[in-house]
Amino acid sequence: MTTEDESELHRLCDLLRIVDKRIGDEPLLSAAVKKAALGLSIAFIHGFRAKVEDLAQNLGRELSDADKEHLRSCGIDLDAPLPTGTQN
Repeated sequence: MTTEDESELHRLCDLLRIVDKRIGDEPLLSAAVKKAALGLSIAFIHGFRAKVEDLAQNLGRELSDADKEHLRSCGIDLDAPLPTGTQN
């Protein structure tokens, strides 16, 4: 991990700490933020910062036909309803 990667990871984790503090007494949400920070740390440590940045930049975009086909090949039903609520 480069010094720049480490600085960015610290910046992002500091922001996640702020989010966690603002959540207050919501254990499920707090656990999700902590797991997100852990996952982000692992990704950066293993050299996946560029992939994380690419995925973050493309959040919310329309899926291409190739993307949809790949998801279907993984057994993902694109027409299934999205889950609701929180689960353990």
